[in-house]
Amino acid sequence: MIKYVSAGDSHGEMLVGILEGLPSGMQIDEDRINFYLSLRQKGYGRGRRMEIENDRVKIVSGLFDGKTTGAPLGIIIENRDFKLNKTRREFTVPRPGHSDYGGTVKYEFSNAAIPSERTSARSTAVDVAAGSLLLDYLKIFGVKIFFFVKSIGEVSKDINTIDEETFEKVISNDLFSLPEMYEDFKSAVDRAIEKRDTVGGEGVVVVKNVPPGIGGYGNFSDKLDGIIAQFVMSVPSVKYVEIGNFKPGVYGTEFHDEIFSNGKRIFRKTNSAGGIEGGVSNGEEIVVKFGFKPIPTVLKGINSVDLTDLSNKKSVYVRSDTCVVPAGTLVSAMRISIALSTVFSSQFGGDTVSDVSKNFDFWLSRRKKFWQR
Repeated sequence: MIKYVSAGDSHGEMLVGILEGLPSGMQIDEDRINFYLSLRQKGYGRGRRMEIENDRVKIVSGLFDGKTTGAPLGIIIENRDFKLNKTRREFTVPRPGHSDYGGTVKYEFSNAAIPSERTSARSTAVDVAAGSLLLDYLKIFGVKIFFFVKSIGEVSKDINTIDEETFEKVISNDLFSLPEMYEDFKSAVDRAIEKRDTVGGEGVVVVKNVPPGIGGYGNFSDKLDGIIAQFVMSVPSVKYVEIGNFKPGVYGTEFHDEIFSNGKRIFRKTNSAGGIEGGVSNGEEIVVKFGFKPIPTVLKGINSVDLTDLSNKKSVYVRSDTCVVPAGTLVSAMRISIALSTVFSSQFGGDTVSDVSKNFDFWLSRRKKFWQR
């Protein structure tokens, strides 16, 4: 089974990721990994840190002639800020909404900046590297992952799916928006900049070609929607995760996706469930929506308390972004790539790419009656 773990601090020397359980013989596309890393650094409203970094992946183990060996695969992304600035942050006034207060209390730090070294969004760079690398694993099963920004501030577009042609347009702009929404989203970020404030929003990930029967319900920890939700909910600034398209107040007959057959295949006309029922995929697109709070580091500060003497103070300003919704949406998509890879490897794992492919093809051949690509 594929397992992923990461280490590294926001202002440390490097970020490190380890992927265990990859089959041997999987061709790795480093150019695509670096492309997704460059996308993470994009985003209208990003801070000056992204002007310093030039993220490139370095794979230090588990690879030979561009293919996986079956050994743990080690990933490194260096922090240029560490080399250039030797940044050391110290403060005792926690930022409301960040990990400063809870982490300081938990570990009895005297420096409230320490918790954010690990919880900073900078750590997601290595998640993007791992997730984009695992797109090559999901390719064995024909699975594709698309994403887009649905809203920024009060500006929103009510859409729940996307095709490959539109996705190419989405990743060609720095807000990862549908083309018709770009200027409105840009204006929403500009208003936050003028107010010396921050702004949140929503993102959507659409996963295509997942057959029915992926995931499980033997235990709550087996459920596919629960696994996906945990991977996305733990992305910095995400405050809620939704699978599908739930609307309060609707009746069951209005919400649930009726099942039809034309005598040759099973199909549905709606996808309110977002491709997952009872913790198991149902063959429809998996649609994951999530909301980002405005980030807690704001130029004009927020009321807080100095932890040394409990005096009332304003929170400190640390170099940061105005809007992280585009980058956060990409990160969420790559986290979903990791989540799905763990589930697929649990069901169809093998020592080699050929083993995995044969396991999946046999499994799928037994279910042609219910689902065809």
